[in-house]
Amino acid sequence: MGQANGFFGVALIAFCAAAAGCFLALGPRRGMVVALLGGTLFVPVFEASAGVPLLRTKAMFVAGVVLILSLVLDARRWIRFRPSLLDLPVLVLCAAPYLAATANDLGAYEAWSAVFAATLVFGGPYLLGRVYLGHRRGLAELAVALVGAGLVYVPLCLWEIRMSPQLHRLAYGYSPTAMFAQNMRFGGFRPVVFMNHGLMVALFMASATLVAYWLWRTAARRKVAGIPLGAAWAVLGVTTLLCKSTGAAALLLVGIAVLEGTRLLRLPVLVLLLAAVPPVYCAARLAGWAGDGLVAAAANSVAAERAQSVGYRFVHETALVEKAMERPWLGWGRWGRSRIHDPSGRDVSVTDSMWIIALGETGLVGLLSLGLVLGLPVLLLLRAAPARHWAEPRVASAAALAAVALIGMVDDLLNTMATPAVLVIAGALISLWVAARAARAVPARRARPGPAAPRLPLPAGVAAGPWRGDAP
Repeated sequence: MGQANGFFGVALIAFCAAAAGCFLALGPRRGMVVALLGGTLFVPVFEASAGVPLLRTKAMFVAGVVLILSLVLDARRWIRFRPSLLDLPVLVLCAAPYLAATANDLGAYEAWSAVFAATLVFGGPYLLGRVYLGHRRGLAELAVALVGAGLVYVPLCLWEIRMSPQLHRLAYGYSPTAMFAQNMRFGGFRPVVFMNHGLMVALFMASATLVAYWLWRTAARRKVAGIPLGAAWAVLGVTTLLCKSTGAAALLLVGIAVLEGTRLLRLPVLVLLLAAVPPVYCAARLAGWAGDGLVAAAANSVAAERAQSVGYRFVHETALVEKAMERPWLGWGRWGRSRIHDPSGRDVSVTDSMWIIALGETGLVGLLSLGLVLGLPVLLLLRAAPARHWAEPRVASAAALAAVALIGMVDDLLNTMATPAVLVIAGALISLWVAARAARAVPARRARPGPAAPRLPLPAGVAAGPWRGDAP
């Protein structure tokens, strides 16, 4: 990254003010969603070297500002919040860096610094989703906001596809990617806009497309910002393809296939199969699987260049797994201690995937907790709203967001490009399950002889509580 211009600091201050304005003008729930997505889309990418105190990366800054504003401007909601045992995985995920630092004798400062970073990056968005969005209306607003954010990015993506990724440099004085060659693919450019990498943009656009498609397919909504959803998902889909990321395009198709297959089968088979991919892949890699068959399949079905890239990653992953298994439970801690260095001390590692970073830094404890944070909410949604209801309008937003979480998990096997939206979804789905369980328990405790209570217009088998959509 190069030298930032004077607008860099102005943009950070402006985001703080704009986020506060969102809370005050739109209300806490909608304001939180808009501020978090807006920060993801437009705040400059920066790292610790930028000199921003405490909030040392973009992910920490955006989540930290929104979380602080929520605590200050909407304190009563946080006072009412009651944690659940289902929040234990995210607690372990945030505490794992402390345990890793302590196990490696890295000192108290490093231990607490690592916990602070993990709490903002992972715990902050999760808790925001947990506190604000665990009901039908909240999930619907998140789904619509995600589609709207994708539409906002369409003209910016198209400009960079034509002119090359320059918007971040023009606005803030430097490019977020160290190697410009990574922005070139298939004889053209793939957009970066104001995100960390072109792959992150592609996955974000694929997620917005997937949500727009399912809202349109299930007639859960007709328009977003005055744009018919049929046109919206088509525009988003074309833009996703123009982002020139084979993985994001494939995951978009997989997500649509899973949702459509679930609608037709009325069974959770495809959802469970997709949810099983990350744990099975990680277990296989830990057991010594080299991935040769997957590389060969990529060469035959996609392109030799992409197969070579996947093979290159697998070679480095194998070496990183071997080193991680020297300290399997709590890992090596931060600051590149889990990476591979040559005899001269030069770092020769390639750590593209989130799972291998989690394994190396926080061991199996961190990896397992990360998997539970991302995967368990989707499984619980299948209990709160069985698969046979996923195509019904009341449940469509939750189903689409669950599919976004699933394709994000799969992408993390090869990349580390997740946005805070995935963690917000995870927290929201956990709250949805907690509310659904409470809604089922209350009638059972209060059952009395007498006339039957009037039925709510809800899908059969779905607990009424979280689907009423009348939460504040």
